Amino acid sequence: MTEQLLRLPILQPLTTKSREDFVQALSLQHFSRHDFLFQPGQIARYGYFVLNGAVRQYYLAEGKEIVTRLILEGDTATAFYSFFSQKPSYEYAEAVEDTELVGISRQDMEALCAKHIDIANFERKITEQYLVQEHERALSLQFQTAQERYEQLLNIHPDVFLRFSVGSIASYLGMSQETLSRLRTKKCGKNMI
Repeated sequence: MTEQLLRLPILQPLTTKSREDFVQALSLQHFSRHDFLFQPGQIARYGYFVLNGAVRQYYLAEGKEIVTRLILEGDTATAFYSFFSQKPSYEYAEAVEDTELVGISRQDMEALCAKHIDIANFERKITEQYLVQEHERALSLQFQTAQERYEQLLNIHPDVFLRFSVGSIASYLGMSQETLSRLRTKKCGKNMI
């Protein structure tokens, strides 16, 4: 397993020694479909890299699920607020398929960042990437039409439509399931012409 992890594309910017130290701090974890990586009230002690599978992150507002992230292979999964602050999370992360991840504890990540500047830069890059994605999503929800949001997700991450439920995708896109179904039907109709 260590050889596999050393070759992870996400770790390639690290020096050989940093990569070896980083891999030593990782733990391989498996979650079955519908298992939770974390839930509200728990502290996110681990950050994860998804090797295989799919995870959705969401919170509940008045009993309604609000999906905030749809995560596939090669992406990170954690409650970022909780992971960095070590305060209780307000969101859920659920495996929607049998999922294999590698996790690193906050404590180990801090120790590695103190020891290796390239790991500290690596963590900063992951955090920056997350912040940019969250900002882009907020802007799309504010300024794009439902059709634009749908087409953007379809163009950038078509696999999402094969691996997540219509309800999760609609919630992530900030629309009703009916609106998403209408947009999908309209898109399919155009492709047939």
